[in-house]
Amino acid sequence: MTLNVKHPVYVLVYAAVVSALFTGAIMALHAATHGLVERNERLFEQRALLELFDLGAPEKLSDDEIAHLVEENVRRDRSVVDPESGLRFELIEAYRTTPEGTPTLTAYAFPVWGAGFWARIDGLLAVTPDLEKIVGIVFLSHSETPGLGGRITEKPWRDTFGGLRLTPPPAGEKYIAIDAAPPSPGDPREGRHVDAITGATGTSRAVETFLNERIAQFRRAIAADRAGKEGR
Repeated sequence: MTLNVKHPVYVLVYAAVVSALFTGAIMALHAATHGLVERNERLFEQRALLELFDLGAPEKLSDDEIAHLVEENVRRDRSVVDPESGLRFELIEAYRTTPEGTPTLTAYAFPVWGAGFWARIDGLLAVTPDLEKIVGIVFLSHSETPGLGGRITEKPWRDTFGGLRLTPPPAGEKYIAIDAAPPSPGDPREGRHVDAITGATGTSRAVETFLNERIAQFRRAIAADRAGKEGR
């Protein structure tokens, strides 16, 4: 008996078998690489934390050394909640051990995220424990245009955030201003300004917007957490 390869039933069965084979192959590949993908994602974030908290140079350390440094100096077992928006922030704490062996809190980091020019941007912002200055910033994921908005990941641009003031700004002003015009003496943006990325005005504005939102929310969350502890 000769099969009629043009018969609708044959076509449907053939398509179903081929689809099942490809689906099975994709699922098997996903299962086989799932652990590796998770490990790479974890290592990427550990490298970011190492740089963010200035715990060492990731490029000079092995993967195991990076993981050990983060495990020894970073705690991620707390969260704080903004009472106004209800947003919960993971509180990432960096410590250094004094010569006497006492762990000393050196910085907080918390997630920052929001809509970029094309899609969501995720990162971490590190601040001093008194919330008065920025320690650093890293971006973990984005879909911005390479060579333009994608330059938010470049270290020279991110380094310009270090040391910026994070105290509450005057009424109507921003915690962080990202724009092209540098502030003049006496300008409320003085000590809070970052140059916008040339050719990426949309991305620069987007980052400015969500950073100011998250900073305000995080400060309220920390204030509520500290007030709760004092009231116990």
